[in-house]
Amino acid sequence: MAQPEVAKSSVIVKYDKDGKEQWAITFDGDATVTAMVADEDGTLYAAGIFYDVVRYTSTDLQLSSIESPDVVSAFVTKVNKDGQFVSMKTLTPSGNLEVVTSDFPFYLPDEEPIDIRPNKIQIDGDKVYVSATYKGDVAELGWKGAYIVNNDFGMYMDNRSAGVFSLSKNDFANVANVAYVQSTGTISETQNYPEAVNFVANNGTVYVGFFGFGNLTITSAAGNKDIAFDSDGDGNNEHGFVLATVGSTLTTKVFNAAKHAMLTKPYNVAMQMAGNDIIIAGTFFGELPFDNSLSTGDMANAAFVTSVKKDGTVNWANIVEKESKMASMLVTGEEVHVSTNVATFIVKTSTGAISLDGDAPAEGDEVIVIADAAGWGNQYVALVVADENEVTVISKDMNEDDELEEGLIEIAQSQGKEYDDFKRAELVEGEKYNTYTVTGDLQIAIKMMNVDVKDCDYVVVKFAEPVAAGWKLAFWSNQDLTDIPEGAKEYKYVFADDPKCGVTDGVLPQICMMTFFGGYTAPLEAKVVGIYKHSTDANAVEAIEAPAKTTNGQRYNLAGQPVDENYKGFVIIDGKTYYVK
Repeated sequence: MAQPEVAKSSVIVKYDKDGKEQWAITFDGDATVTAMVADEDGTLYAAGIFYDVVRYTSTDLQLSSIESPDVVSAFVTKVNKDGQFVSMKTLTPSGNLEVVTSDFPFYLPDEEPIDIRPNKIQIDGDKVYVSATYKGDVAELGWKGAYIVNNDFGMYMDNRSAGVFSLSKNDFANVANVAYVQSTGTISETQNYPEAVNFVANNGTVYVGFFGFGNLTITSAAGNKDIAFDSDGDGNNEHGFVLATVGSTLTTKVFNAAKHAMLTKPYNVAMQMAGNDIIIAGTFFGELPFDNSLSTGDMANAAFVTSVKKDGTVNWANIVEKESKMASMLVTGEEVHVSTNVATFIVKTSTGAISLDGDAPAEGDEVIVIADAAGWGNQYVALVVADENEVTVISKDMNEDDELEEGLIEIAQSQGKEYDDFKRAELVEGEKYNTYTVTGDLQIAIKMMNVDVKDCDYVVVKFAEPVAAGWKLAFWSNQDLTDIPEGAKEYKYVFADDPKCGVTDGVLPQICMMTFFGGYTAPLEAKVVGIYKHSTDANAVEAIEAPAKTTNGQRYNLAGQPVDENYKGFVIIDGKTYYVK
């Protein structure tokens, strides 16, 4: 049997967000790290594949080993913030006994050993979730192998399957199937398999996404569903997409596309939450299942990105109109960064509009492909760039081209402690946003009274990150409250749309953000970029009255806080107000 496709050794290196190396840990032997994620406290969770004997060493120089002599197994490991291994879990596939010992049809394995290959790992609540493709049975998960039988030639062959499993975050106990996908009937006469799988876990519900063709079945603890994609038996197959919601029940949303003949299989997929929506990116061929009007045309493959609601309703879909393969995706604030083999693209999460990140590469130029990425907060991300010969770590400022809509004028944020004796939120002032944290009922984050909104038609509150449920807003003197929708990045209060609007003589009675009674999980946090009024006066910027102060070149925002030269928005320099893009 041939040597499997596994790296001869691997290393995990920790960097800070400025790209400085912190520590490194090693895997000595046939091991490849295929997915990683870091918890808020700096704990690392990694998954990968290994073969034969692999020794791994942490920063405290403790040496341990794992072994898988005949098959390619999976590992999931937990490493603390100092680079010391805390837990290690392995999963090993095995051939179905009835199939592999059969005299007729006899079992004809592929050249490589059977395997289980993780491709994503995520933390949600007290669990760690991992997706993987596999061949053979994975008994500990209850995953069954799938096989193609050809009685004319008297043989069985492996058919690849895919799934998502979970384990306890604390001690890696309670390993369990979330859902697995394979050909319907386990043993079939034609090839039917999931071509690419990914997932996103959100508050205990897991959304599993996969491309596939033929007759497939997805199985979870809540039941199973059969999915059938169109095929004519002459090599023309539909390659559709399925979004499965796995919780106390199992539901599936199928996205169809016209069938076609194709020798190569370009499909891959990545998934990530953006507020209450799911962003899905990947590579496809033919019609895009999310929008059949989009197609690869004469291209062999193309990258796509789409936004869907949790029920599968498509918000928007777009493709890169150049032959391309998706390599990685990162959602940060209002942007989705999609790296392909031809360039990196920025996609607006609200509209799906695609633009290049930087200048378009010249034909034949080497393209930097982002192999993986991780974000810190809303603004910064460390990007891991890889080619065949080296790995480079860079740090990049994300959302750096965000601009205010024309006519927006910032209203200085204030907690208004002089107005009442209610408890105020904990406030941490930042350069690009202020963070307000509350722990109980009737706590006020911001409160401004009698706001001048002359020649304005609305007020908007903008957030650096999607907000959690529980925040209330009031714009009236009588304390009527309205909910800020969970996952919102902004809340717009349009005066003309509200019959209770209290604007009189160009004065808005108040802007107050607070908690009321219930409906939230403490501690509740909001990162407020700014509060703005929208002026209908084209000369509004020039008409702003700035505090009369001599600054000797020091910059201030409209709240009177010192800012540096990188600050975007309205700034005061030597008593004059400027708008910096």
